[in-house]
Amino acid sequence: MTENEERLYQAFAEIGITEYTVHEHEAVFTSREAEDKGLMMKGLNLKNLLIKDKKSGRFFLVILDDHRHMDAAHFKKLTGWGKIRFANEEELFSVLGLTPGSVSPFGLICDEDKLVTVVLERKIAESDETELVNFHPNRNTATLSLTKKDFLRFLEYVGNPVIFEK
Repeated sequence: MTENEERLYQAFAEIGITEYTVHEHEAVFTSREAEDKGLMMKGLNLKNLLIKDKKSGRFFLVILDDHRHMDAAHFKKLTGWGKIRFANEEELFSVLGLTPGSVSPFGLICDEDKLVTVVLERKIAESDETELVNFHPNRNTATLSLTKKDFLRFLEYVGNPVIFEK
């Protein structure tokens, strides 16, 4: 278990999140690889993209259905970002304490300066509060499933800005 994963479970205990399941599996680096290996879990299987606005230096964690492609123009209207690129390995580690292949909103526990704005796609926003959502628990050798309601409680706890796609 990584230090960041331990911090995650400590945060869960602090806010009373007790209902979750950790599914151990071999390392996967992309949602396509997870699907190819039969690692799709019950509920919403999501991908997480850490995007950097080149001009402002702001970061956005875009959380999408694993089959959806990110439409940069659409999300520009939603977020106001300008010219963007994917965050590099160094930025990913310095901002979220994560390595490539393990990008997860649970890394927000490391973002003490609140540099990252979370962008949740419509499918998540419109899902029932009891729907399961699936993310890496800050390592890519497991998937953590919890309810959308508890996931939103986690986001409130970490305090990063959140934008819901409309």
